[in-house]
Amino acid sequence: MKYFILSMVLLGSITLVITINQDTFAKGLDYQQANIKNGAQLYDNWPKMKKADIKDTHPLYPATSKKSGKSTWRCKECHGWDYIGKNGRYSKGSHFTGINGVYHVRTAEPGNLFKSLTDKAHKHEFSAYLADKEVWDLVKFIREGQVAIETVLDEQGGAKGDVAKGKVLYNANCSACHGDDGNEIDFKGKKEGIQGVGWLANDNPQETLHKIRWGHPDSDMPSMIVDAKLTDQDAVDILKYSQSQE
Repeated sequence: MKYFILSMVLLGSITLVITINQDTFAKGLDYQQANIKNGAQLYDNWPKMKKADIKDTHPLYPATSKKSGKSTWRCKECHGWDYIGKNGRYSKGSHFTGINGVYHVRTAEPGNLFKSLTDKAHKHEFSAYLADKEVWDLVKFIREGQVAIETVLDEQGGAKGDVAKGKVLYNANCSACHGDDGNEIDFKGKKEGIQGVGWLANDNPQETLHKIRWGHPDSDMPSMIVDAKLTDQDAVDILKYSQSQE
């Protein structure tokens, strides 16, 4: 009888270990197969990508801050284009929330990040809008797609790149849509004059670099990292040249 009970206990333990290992393997596979480009664009503007009908303000968005409704659900709205939230570009102004960025959690375990984005205890509550695969895409970007902003931009927002190299890369990858002078697409049509690449690269270099690296949601703009197979430094060089176009 003792041997029978011991055997059953051991069998139960083995079954538990197998179940845990299978779950861990499945989550590991989900992470490995995640799409970092899609995650970066979801970070940019997932409500637009999902055509989400959101009217309420995000439950974690501070009542004292200045935004409301759908825009408060964008990851970048609190955590910033530079990924350091209250410690970066969004340390003041209309986008200030007092919330940390996500750069410091890039070394967290994938499963823990997934949980923080989906369970009700953390109040991100993305599981109501995003499929598990999309959340894993976000996790992939958070862990592998960020850059330390101080290594690519100086304190004034100038790109730490090479203008000449950037011009070659811009002409090869960007000019077909944005034009040789960067003014083919007007980003702020309601303003007087054309607000093209040069204007955006100087006005918001953090956002511009994110979009150079990962593309623009719901558009034909490619990711220079994924689609063009360029390096992060190549992207910074493109930004440097773009800043010279204004």
